[in-house]
Amino acid sequence: MSNKKILNLEYPVLGLSPMDGVTDSAYRYITKKYGNPDLIFTEFTNVIGLSVAGHHVLKDFHYDKSQKPIVAQIYGKDPEYFYHAAKIACELNFDAVDINMGCPAKNVASSGSGAALIKTPELAKEIIAATKEGVRHWVEDGKLTGLPTKTKNAIKALENEIGIEPHERQMIPVSVKTRIGFSEPITEQWISTVASMNPAWISVHGRTLKQMYLGEANWLEIKKAVEITDIPVLANGDIKTYDDYKRILEVTGAFGALIGRGSYGNPWIFKGRKFEDVSLEEKIKVLIEHTRKFVELNPDPKAFVQMRKHFGWYIKGFDGAKETREELMRANSTEEVELILGEFLH
Repeated sequence: MSNKKILNLEYPVLGLSPMDGVTDSAYRYITKKYGNPDLIFTEFTNVIGLSVAGHHVLKDFHYDKSQKPIVAQIYGKDPEYFYHAAKIACELNFDAVDINMGCPAKNVASSGSGAALIKTPELAKEIIAATKEGVRHWVEDGKLTGLPTKTKNAIKALENEIGIEPHERQMIPVSVKTRIGFSEPITEQWISTVASMNPAWISVHGRTLKQMYLGEANWLEIKKAVEITDIPVLANGDIKTYDDYKRILEVTGAFGALIGRGSYGNPWIFKGRKFEDVSLEEKIKVLIEHTRKFVELNPDPKAFVQMRKHFGWYIKGFDGAKETREELMRANSTEEVELILGEFLH
C-alpha cells in the first residue's frame, strides 16, 4: 500500500461518489461541512457541452474552496472534446479530472458514452490519452485553445464567482470511474485495458451496465480489479453504512471507497455516525441550511423543484414523517420549508 497514493491522501481514502442530479455544489458543500469526506467529485458533465456552451453547463463545475480536494468529472465519447474539457478543469483549479466510463443511464450509454465505453476499449484508451494530453498542454502553455468566445467568457465568469486566483500550472491526475462489465462481468480484461493507460486511480462500481442499480454490487469482482493492477482502486456500490465501508475494504483490499446513494440526506455517514443516531433537530437544521445554500446558488424559482427529492431523504423515521414529507413536496421556497419544519425546532 505504501507506494500507492491518491492526491497525497492517507490510506484509506473515503470519497463522495459523483451522482447525476444529486452532487451539485450545494450538496457537496453540505456533505463536506458535516461529513468531511477525503475526496469529492462533481456531477458528470458532458465534454461537448463544456467546450461549446455557456454558463448554464459550466455551473455544474461550480464549487467553493471548502470542497477541496475536488475532482471534475466529465463524460462523452469524443477524444478531442475530452482534451478541451481537461484544460477547462485545469483552468478552474480542480485537483484532478475523472473520466466517467460507468454511467448506465440509457440516454448516456446509448450514445456510446459512460459505461458503453466498456464495449469500445480502443476508444476508451484514446479518451484517456486525450484527457492527459489536455492537462499536459495546459501545463506547458496555459492556453485554452479551440473554444468559442462565449465559453471562454463563461469560464472567466465562473473563475470570478469561485474566486480562483492565478495558480501554478501543474499536472493534475487523470482518473477513471467505471463498472465491472457491460452485460456480464469482464473485470480483469476491462480493468487491464484501463490500467494500460496508467490513470492515477480507478474507481470501480461492482455492477455491470445491464444491472443499472439493481441486484447487489459484486465486491468480489472489485477484488479482482484490485489484484490485477498496481494502480489504486476505489471500491463503489452498496455502501449504505460506515460498517459497509469497512467491510468493502476488507473484502476487496481496495485503497479506499466512494459512497453514493448511502449519503442521500445523510452527510454524517462519512464520519461513521448512524442516521438514526442523529437527532431530528440536527437533521432539520442541516436540511434548512442545505435548502438555503441551494437557493443561493440557484436563485431561479423554477429550480426549486430539484431540491424536493432531498426532503424525502432527510425526513424519515419518526412519527409524522410521511405527512411532513408530503407538505414539503409542495413547498416552493426556503420560507415555506422553514415554516413547515419550524414546529420541530425548539
